[in-house]
Amino acid sequence: MKRLPSFNDFSPGIIGDAREPLRILDKLAPDIPAVVAEWDRVFFKSAGNKRASTNIPATLTSLGLMTRTPFGLTEAGKAILAAPDAVTAAQLLARHIVDTSNGMVIVDAVRSLNMRGEKLSKDSLKRELEIIGIKGLSNATTDHTTLLNWMIEGGLFERSGSSNPQPDEAVMKAVLGISAAERSSFADLPLSQQIFLQVLRRVAESTGGGEIAAKQIIDECLRDHQTRFDEDQIRGKVIKPLAEAGWVELPTTKSSGRGGKSGLIAPSAKLLGIPIEAVLPDFDQVIPPDLRAKIDLPAAEVKRLLASDQTYERGLGLELLALKMILDIGLEPRAFRLRSRDTAYAEVDLTAEGKNLLFSRWNFQCKCVSGRVRLGDVAKEVGLAIYSKAHVVTVVTTSDFSSEAIAYAREITQATHLQFLLVNGAIVRAYLDKGAGVLLDHVAKNAAGVMAQKRSQPIAPEAEA
Repeated sequence: MKRLPSFNDFSPGIIGDAREPLRILDKLAPDIPAVVAEWDRVFFKSAGNKRASTNIPATLTSLGLMTRTPFGLTEAGKAILAAPDAVTAAQLLARHIVDTSNGMVIVDAVRSLNMRGEKLSKDSLKRELEIIGIKGLSNATTDHTTLLNWMIEGGLFERSGSSNPQPDEAVMKAVLGISAAERSSFADLPLSQQIFLQVLRRVAESTGGGEIAAKQIIDECLRDHQTRFDEDQIRGKVIKPLAEAGWVELPTTKSSGRGGKSGLIAPSAKLLGIPIEAVLPDFDQVIPPDLRAKIDLPAAEVKRLLASDQTYERGLGLELLALKMILDIGLEPRAFRLRSRDTAYAEVDLTAEGKNLLFSRWNFQCKCVSGRVRLGDVAKEVGLAIYSKAHVVTVVTTSDFSSEAIAYAREITQATHLQFLLVNGAIVRAYLDKGAGVLLDHVAKNAAGVMAQKRSQPIAPEAEA
């Protein structure tokens, strides 16, 4: 379970210089009462409450900067204390949290909000972090915003007035070893390419980073991850795209040969320039890489794609619409059953799952068509739902539903365990224009209607005569 560290009473606004609480601890330890009294005096005007006695030591312990037995600084705490100035101390703190406590998710979340043009707030940042997989953020917590503020304090982000913070790529590269753009570029790669780079980076680490026989890297990839690669297409689908993107170099040699495994390969300066721990394949990839690169497109751009004259663009818009709806409802994408290119860019089918109170599986079918969705289209989803053991059938269309389709969905809802969520073009357009609230209101209204329909279902077996 991924969590962020606690920051109780440890924001830049309260602490100022990250070295100061560490200096006090280093100077007065192991005298705990003296340390607490000085923290209370310096940061809380001698208020005499638990903020100095409980919150600061809890935060320092959570961050891995302090030990209670013996009472003193850890090596990480000593390193931050030794920083030459407050900015460097904040940078070292940010790097320490990135290395030990999932701190990089803040960079990812801010990037996603900026890409969509969405205002960053405590709530929007929390929601984005939860989508990424961070757990345990209560509605009242400010842990996430405090970590972002320390990164701003260290110059990793720049913020002007009330505008969203923007990454300083140069500072981020210098402090974290990888810039926001590099991290995004790696995350958008297909899983097979991520695995290939990880193997190449690890081998290069032990060989000094020079030219390596391509066969050595390919054989290791096939040995450990055979199902992730098409052996006959590795050069065309993995190596060549990575070379074009600047991740690897393909030296020209007389002995390069013609086989897919022949020749030499070398890690580029771009690959060698990022920490090896940053080259971690995402084996939980569900969203195809071509969509991951576009998932943060603003809603207005998705709306434009759906209205495009180009069939490919309409298909892309449909896939992005489905993913955005799934994430905004609070579900996790599980699998694409049918992509738009498999249906002449007219529909997309995928499955999502939720764990709000109880587990639920949702089958989504999204259609970009001019005519109304018919009964047969809805009926087909019932069979798929039963086969996949889904609980909810969601049908989304840019047009509308026929009266027969609506009646059939109501009938199935009343007669079986299944429930339907029908989203027509009017709701889609309002959702893209006004935001997630429109969709969530529609889902809540639909849930109330489903409950009313299911009240007629028996909830206990009839007693025998």
